[in-house]
Amino acid sequence: MRELDIDKISNFTEKQERAEKLVYDFKYLLYGGAMAGGKSYWLRWMLVKLLVYWAINGVKHPTVALFCEDFPSLKDRHISRIKHEFPPELGVYNATDHNFTLKARWGGGTIAFRNLDDASKYQSSEFAAIAVDELTKNDRNTFDFLRTRLRWKGIKHPKFIAATNPGGKGSQWVKQMWLDRIYDPNEKEQDQFMYVAAKASDNPYITGDYMRTLESMPEVLRRAFLEGDWDVFQGQYFKEWRREYHVIVPRMPMRHHKKYIAIDYGYAAPSCALWFYVDEFGRVIVYRELYRTGMTYREFAKEISAMTPADEEIQYWVADPAIWATKGENDQQLSGADIMASEYQLIRKKMVIMIKGDNRRVPGWTVMREYLALTMINGTLSPRLLICETCPNLIRTLPALIYDTKNVEDVDSDGEDHAPDALRYGLMSRPQASVAIATTVGDKVNRLLGNPPRSGGFQGYTPEDRRKDALR
Repeated sequence: MRELDIDKISNFTEKQERAEKLVYDFKYLLYGGAMAGGKSYWLRWMLVKLLVYWAINGVKHPTVALFCEDFPSLKDRHISRIKHEFPPELGVYNATDHNFTLKARWGGGTIAFRNLDDASKYQSSEFAAIAVDELTKNDRNTFDFLRTRLRWKGIKHPKFIAATNPGGKGSQWVKQMWLDRIYDPNEKEQDQFMYVAAKASDNPYITGDYMRTLESMPEVLRRAFLEGDWDVFQGQYFKEWRREYHVIVPRMPMRHHKKYIAIDYGYAAPSCALWFYVDEFGRVIVYRELYRTGMTYREFAKEISAMTPADEEIQYWVADPAIWATKGENDQQLSGADIMASEYQLIRKKMVIMIKGDNRRVPGWTVMREYLALTMINGTLSPRLLICETCPNLIRTLPALIYDTKNVEDVDSDGEDHAPDALRYGLMSRPQASVAIATTVGDKVNRLLGNPPRSGGFQGYTPEDRRKDALR
């Protein structure tokens, strides 16, 4: 068996080769993103390569499956192409059962071309590998069911590979599992998911004419189809959201930064607390998140206290005004705000300032939109709101908000809006810029002139800046 010949015939691009290598290291690989990245082509040939790989390792005649959402799509995207792509010496296609079987010299494995109009019809099927083209056209239940079909005698590590563009009814659950890496508590294979981003520019065979077509799309479609942006879709409320600008690596506040906490309480629904600080340029950075269901007011306050370092000076908590009216958990009929404040004082031996949030929805979303907008700050294009990677639920749910069909100025409150609500309370508390600490003569002069320290940046004047100044 000349495996090198298969490599030459498939002629993968550099990005496709990278995805191929990762298939052998991970069980669930998603090759997704922009249109025209060569994803469907990669799925077909990746299945061929897996069959040959297993044959080399002594497993003959396994069956793998390539699925599309329906048969017309399967025929258009795959079946119509294999007679031109797969050379006769590789194998034979049976048009009756829609199977392509490799010749004995390549191991005799079979690629079954199937559709997902009713996934339950594969209840008794077993596959050594499953490939799904346009995974986001399917719901989460379909994926969970297909996982149960992954088994084959002699193959210790069966594979699930998929390709897709952003959008479609399954876009959010696919994004959650492969990009945001947020899993159900009982998920035992979290470390087996891998995402490879596809770009139209990865494909050297795309014509300039087609690229110009993608570039001419309306913004939502252009970002999804040309750039492979998972955070944009029709009906999205905050089209200003750009992950590459708004999400940053964790940057903890310094002592002089103004810090505060915003709260949206729920019991059956998640409670959310967000920790904020404001840098010297007036940018608001969200750096910590608590997101959990089933907590009482007292338990919520305890967890906030536990997650806040003792040396972190929090100026105030701002919360949904509704918790001032809610009856408490004891005979004193305290409000939720009273309970949380007293619990925090009991633990920390100091009072916490709790203020009622401005809960006007439309004005609050308008303010948030202003913070999300890109502007020039200290010579750099930046939004006034930055969210650290340590806040996965805010990052996941903020761009997923959609318009309320009955009031297009508002967000649809039926969506998962707990973290965005907490963010709204935080921004509506009108946080003020921090004042940088002046430590050198130059900094003191800048301070008098109203300028920031030389370092600028997210952290303000850092210990590393001080070390460098000492060496000057």
